[in-house]
Amino acid sequence: MSGPSSRLLQVGIESAKSASTIDLSDIVGRVQGRLHFSDDIVNVWPGEHYRLLAGLVQILSPRLVIEIGTAEGLSALSLLKYLPENGQLLTFDIVPWREYPAVCLVEDDFASGRLQQVLGDLGSRDLFLQHSESLGKADLIFVDGPKDGVFEERFIQNVEKLHFNKSPIFVFDDIRVWNMLRIWRELRWPKMDFTSLGHWSGTGICEPIAPK
Repeated sequence: MSGPSSRLLQVGIESAKSASTIDLSDIVGRVQGRLHFSDDIVNVWPGEHYRLLAGLVQILSPRLVIEIGTAEGLSALSLLKYLPENGQLLTFDIVPWREYPAVCLVEDDFASGRLQQVLGDLGSRDLFLQHSESLGKADLIFVDGPKDGVFEERFIQNVEKLHFNKSPIFVFDDIRVWNMLRIWRELRWPKMDFTSLGHWSGTGICEPIAPK
């Protein structure tokens, strides 16, 4: 089983410190009874991962963030909050954000062009190759896919063939969900289980190994 690199340890410690002081109450207002959870779910930490995501952006100051799984948009909003002015967030999903049930995003979130949604399945080799240039430039990649026991494994295989400009930080959500247990345990990258300071269902941070 792979352990964390010194960089991951530093990123984890600094992002946790940042998360402890972050306030996402402005995003809480977007929920307004849309979800079957309490409206303040975004501001719960630890136990939820939104403040940790915002903390990672705050300390990494990424030029490009990639999110896999737009869903209601709460993670995207959390990532966007501290994104540098010259930064960009690409969020991938197979469902257009306007059609997603209980979506918390609005048109204005996309007005500046800093947030963009891309439709498609990055588990597909063809689509992955189509967006490989963007993926290779990413500083932070948040993986919140379907946890179906298929997508994440295919995505990791694709990533391991990709050359990055510099090694990004990956965040995998729900690593303690049943279908993710084996995938996370078998992942050969430098990694750290950050569940106690992230999402109750599992948060893992890691960085990819260079392709051979």
